[in-house]
Amino acid sequence: MSRQGRFEWGDTYIPATLAIPREAPKGSRISRLNSRRLGRAIHALSTPEKVFSQLALYHPDLIDLHEQKMLWPLSSGHPLRGHPLTKGHFLCPVTGTVEIAKELGFKHHEIGVDLADGRRVKMPFPYQGDLLLYLKDQEGIPYAINWTVKDSKAAFGERRITAAKTPVQQKKDRAHATLRTELEKLYYASAGVRTVQMSMDELSPTVIANLDLLFMTHELPLSLCPNLLDDFRSSVQEAAFAGEPVAYVAIRYAKCWASRDQFIAKIYQDIWQRKLLVNFLKPILIDQPLDMEGGDLLQIYASLFQGIAS
Repeated sequence: MSRQGRFEWGDTYIPATLAIPREAPKGSRISRLNSRRLGRAIHALSTPEKVFSQLALYHPDLIDLHEQKMLWPLSSGHPLRGHPLTKGHFLCPVTGTVEIAKELGFKHHEIGVDLADGRRVKMPFPYQGDLLLYLKDQEGIPYAINWTVKDSKAAFGERRITAAKTPVQQKKDRAHATLRTELEKLYYASAGVRTVQMSMDELSPTVIANLDLLFMTHELPLSLCPNLLDDFRSSVQEAAFAGEPVAYVAIRYAKCWASRDQFIAKIYQDIWQRKLLVNFLKPILIDQPLDMEGGDLLQIYASLFQGIAS
């Protein structure tokens, strides 16, 4: 709450939980993704969060991404409240998780807090979501969409799904997972924000590998002349559509201008920026002819980015 309680648009976003040792949950696979677009590192607490963060950042209409977003126990403003692009638009507040939990018959997590007068009381402990995306629609109006992510689809229906447990404990874990998922869905729905369940087993391993490859090079600085890079891009596009491995173009340019690594990075950056559209369902191998037909991620996964009214 100290990190997010006073957040205003224009501030640098700070996740409720950072992907650092002794703060991230025990056993989590933490990573930090440096995003040029956001100007900060994204803190992912799991491999699925890392993968889906990369997918979100690939979308050209993404204007921001808030990971480990706190869910307010009591009613609060819409996640987009105060954003410059929402001026003149009414935004519904979110209903607090305490009220929603009561309606669901779900026991809200609480912690003991020592007050200044020496009394110890119980207070609701804030839950947090995984990834909250902010995008612009065709009219330029921003909207939010909540992505909750797991390793597998089955994990949404049972807490600690891989742990050994008795039938009684399994029943409790299934009930808890179902109600916790519903609580987050209703929390965001109260403000007109759609929740989408995302799992790694619904993504092609090839898509995952391609996203990781491109993201590693997307922010590498290029010192070559912009006009030279524009000319190089045109040559790469011609070669790609002619079925020539685009790495050969980088090699030819490097013979004249050196900096072969920069030319190769430029190829990957153009693919990431959708200036060179390739099939993400096939491995992106620049020393082989690129597949230019189909496999557009924004078409394949279009439904994942649609707002609640879509």
